[in-house]
Amino acid sequence: MALVMEPISKWTPKQVLDWMKGLDDCLQQYVKSFEREQMGGEQLLHITHQELEELGVTRIGHQELILEAVDLLCALNYGLETENLRTLSHKLNASAKNLQNFILGRRRGGHYDGRASRRLPNDFLTSVVDLIGAAKNLLAWLDRSPFASVTEYSLLKNNIVQLCLELTTIVQQDCTVYETENKILHVCKTLAGICDHIISLSSDSLVSQSAHLEVVHLTSIMPSEGLGMYIKSTYDGLHVITGTTENSPADQCKKIHAGDEVIQVNHQTVVKEGLCRQLLRALSASISSYVSIGAAHAKACMQALGSGVD
Repeated sequence: MALVMEPISKWTPKQVLDWMKGLDDCLQQYVKSFEREQMGGEQLLHITHQELEELGVTRIGHQELILEAVDLLCALNYGLETENLRTLSHKLNASAKNLQNFILGRRRGGHYDGRASRRLPNDFLTSVVDLIGAAKNLLAWLDRSPFASVTEYSLLKNNIVQLCLELTTIVQQDCTVYETENKILHVCKTLAGICDHIISLSSDSLVSQSAHLEVVHLTSIMPSEGLGMYIKSTYDGLHVITGTTENSPADQCKKIHAGDEVIQVNHQTVVKEGLCRQLLRALSASISSYVSIGAAHAKACMQALGSGVD
């Protein structure tokens, strides 16, 4: 059954508050501020550091936690039906080539001082950050089932990780801008080559398969036995199913697979591990609950668990 999920951009202020309550404990002090603001989904998706400051979120670390969680919502709202391994490879390829062109364009300029200067321009650093961001989006797919278990994709992932680490090291080295640019040009060329290789894998249907959401109903749940799902939360706030218990409700439905992601439990969008497990426990305690789980990331990342605990 396909999941017709309400766009996050259409969220009401109450839905935004429910989402806020699922974030880290240190962020709960700001729930009242969001409630007074009556912030809806569209405003949430475009929230900025300045707006968070005005809401009383003055600590940079807390701002980053909220913005990282919003990034997950943006990916779900805007990229679910359009992103796949091919499109993300194209985006990383474009970022790598844009940075190459930026460097070469600077060198062709009449006021280039890269051989004497050791200070990287801000717009240069911004381009590097954009490149790493594009790489992280691609890595998020390569790090999931089924790609993580395929040797070729696993090697490509490791190569991209290594190149990103090189980038972060290069920009901190004490050398001339010209020397830094040469090293980054080499990294960009290598990254572009990896992307071209992924894009060339046209015979592999996984490369062009987009994520999707699907509702899965779980019934006949025994409170003493639970749902029968093993869930691992990642560093960036995703909840990935790693397996199911034999003959459990999750196993018997035949729609829940390792690598699937939990996005919602009873219409409650799940971002934080504690909330995810809390809602699952509430469902497990019900004799007749249902869970909606959405499959994503090339038929392996399950994305939406259920629909809202009242």
